[in-house]
Amino acid sequence: MRIPGMPDYDAAALAKLRAQDAEIAAVFDAHGYDFIEPPILEPADVFLEQSGEDIRRRIYAFNDASGQELCLRPELTIPACRMYLRGAGAGGPARLSYNGPAFRFQPPGRDRPCQFLQAGVECLGIDDKEAADAEVLAVTLAAVQATGLSEYAIEIGDVGLFFGLIDQLQLPERWRLRLKHQFWRPGQLQDLINRLSGADGAGADRTAFLAALGALDGEQAKAAVEDVLQMAGIAPAGGRTIDEITVRFLEQAADARSGALSQEIVALFDAFFDISGGCAGAIAGLRDLTRQAGIALDAEIARFERRCDLADKRGVPVDQLRFAARFERGLQYYTGFVFELRAQAEGVPGPIAGGGRYDRLLAQLGADKEIPAIGGAIRTEWLLLARGEA
Repeated sequence: MRIPGMPDYDAAALAKLRAQDAEIAAVFDAHGYDFIEPPILEPADVFLEQSGEDIRRRIYAFNDASGQELCLRPELTIPACRMYLRGAGAGGPARLSYNGPAFRFQPPGRDRPCQFLQAGVECLGIDDKEAADAEVLAVTLAAVQATGLSEYAIEIGDVGLFFGLIDQLQLPERWRLRLKHQFWRPGQLQDLINRLSGADGAGADRTAFLAALGALDGEQAKAAVEDVLQMAGIAPAGGRTIDEITVRFLEQAADARSGALSQEIVALFDAFFDISGGCAGAIAGLRDLTRQAGIALDAEIARFERRCDLADKRGVPVDQLRFAARFERGLQYYTGFVFELRAQAEGVPGPIAGGGRYDRLLAQLGADKEIPAIGGAIRTEWLLLARGEA
């Protein structure tokens, strides 16, 4: 019996995948990336803590006989990083490659497999971040091109630009942290901006409730929230506890006391997220915006420009790169440059490749300091489909 959502390849399709894998592996090897085989089973808490919301809700997690919560890896970057940290000389430069299955639950009706194949590279411990960014982008493109695919679009972004913008603004620290945290959820980020600016249409009753709640201490606030939920006949939903709901309300009460996000800052966010286009045009747009707003993002913009120059020297078709300030990928551990390749052939469900920089992840996984890191991954089945071979 075939399991829904699991691949079911015939001999011809398997042969094509293996031939394609060999072409990709040859490129990775030629650029000095050592092949590893990360574990398929991993501690579930690692992914629950470090991955984005979209990944967390689609993890296949279970308890083994000893009670330890494990999961099938939903992607291969974290397992590869954990192998790196367990290896000799961890913390030093390393170039690693992999190729294997990953697993994510797909809601009914979504035309994507629960088990899929991913080949990729991780460039770890290289201090010249822009050079490493350009390298990983170039290697990923070279691997795709080696299989014969030449028609695709390349979209890039830079999380560091938005984080740098936030750090330049006069905002309460908790607002900075939440705005950065919500960058990975565009809808929720906009909801947060609307609420902080007062554009969410919150009524006087809600404002009065938050003001009254904010005057209570932690235990009193928790008891008040419990009473309100019981009187309204509302049960906690979405896995949230009363404590978590109370913390959420207290955050909103603190926001109300801090005043509203100014319309000037809201307009600045809107203008920033509207910046898109080729590298040269995006750089000019960023400089114009920051100059008009009196904000110093010179260092961040200079890094962006240098990355593009280095990518050009590595043979990346920089004139084909399309920057989008709002561009993001679905993993919250990214901290800087991000990219995606999308096939121009019809019928491909999503990006055929993508990746980004994640400088904080290794410290969060147990390293004694932050380690520069960037990776790129190819969805090999979708690449085969884009080539018309599937």
